[in-house]
Amino acid sequence: MNNSAATRMISKIALEYNGNDKGMAIAAASNFLLSSNAEHQFQEMKTVADRNSKVKKWALTGYISPPTENTKNLSDEELTEIAIEALHKIGVTDKNQYRLDIHNSTRQKHIHFVVNRIDINGKCTVKAHDVGKRFGEAVRQVCRERNIKTDVEIGIEKKAFMLKNLTKSLKGSNNFEDLISEMKKRGFLTELSKNEKIGISGMRIILDSDINHQTERQYKPGYKLSEISPTLKIAEIKSVFDLKNIVNKELKASSCLKELRDNLHQQGWAMKVQYKNEFRPNQINQVQDIWIKRVATTTSSQHKDGLFYNKYDGFSLSAIGGNFKNIEKLINATVQSSVFPVSSTNENVLEIALETVEEILKPNYVSQAEDEWWKKKKKFKR
Repeated sequence: MNNSAATRMISKIALEYNGNDKGMAIAAASNFLLSSNAEHQFQEMKTVADRNSKVKKWALTGYISPPTENTKNLSDEELTEIAIEALHKIGVTDKNQYRLDIHNSTRQKHIHFVVNRIDINGKCTVKAHDVGKRFGEAVRQVCRERNIKTDVEIGIEKKAFMLKNLTKSLKGSNNFEDLISEMKKRGFLTELSKNEKIGISGMRIILDSDINHQTERQYKPGYKLSEISPTLKIAEIKSVFDLKNIVNKELKASSCLKELRDNLHQQGWAMKVQYKNEFRPNQINQVQDIWIKRVATTTSSQHKDGLFYNKYDGFSLSAIGGNFKNIEKLINATVQSSVFPVSSTNENVLEIALETVEEILKPNYVSQAEDEWWKKKKKFKR
């Protein structure tokens, strides 16, 4: 459950806000307050707070906002009980004054509280140190005790759901505009952040059903990309788009696999084909995947690992939605024209085609000639 708690000095306005909510607030609970009037309640609290002159920020204010997943099955009484139990866990006692109000003017029901940290005996029972963090932990503990999903658990589920849809959307996109459109079809709002130096620098993904325009400023919805996945970076997404566009462009300009390899290398990429079964020359072989990786000129310029990219394998075209099928057609269309020849006459052609492909993880099955090329390359380096 989204929640907040902070110590502060307040005026009667805080209590008036709690009890108003555009005329839709419901008084949920109060303790050691004689009046129902906000101004009079403030005077009662201030009188008690003055019994402890050492504490300046004598009020504790905050809210609990259950997600829509919980709101449907959570009554006002249960929400009030959760709030009071959580407050007790951080030091509020039966001798502290407080007022709790449920707000319904927005789509997402939530409860606000104003608590006097000074009890009627003049003792400060609620410590200010890390009060927001401690209150959040208390709310989660109460939820677990009641078999209610916590905000952390719901957050983990939502982020996993977002990542699943993001990867699927990336597969069908060639740029950020496509990605935003694909995510929208899946029920997500994608917000991009930019800076002058690198352009698009960040991303926030929001589930449409979580957007509450009436409380958008107070409760920032969604998650940043770094919160959804620690391994998927904006730079990697840009690389995916760059690679897919380069492959599409060079595929149209290439008449055979060797030409495609050469063209991709000129763009800074090396390609390797992985077959489903053992390669057999001069016949159609079923392609399992096509791996393309950056050609690193120096160690420092080597591409970093990510969600899709591995420095040993590169990108899997089947995983990122590259033009895999059309490349497979090109391979099979030229399979008898010495793409992977076994004769010594054409070994120089193979050497040229694969010259720049180094340090890539050897796939399960490669052609015999390509396998021999790797062995020669390894022996030469010794």
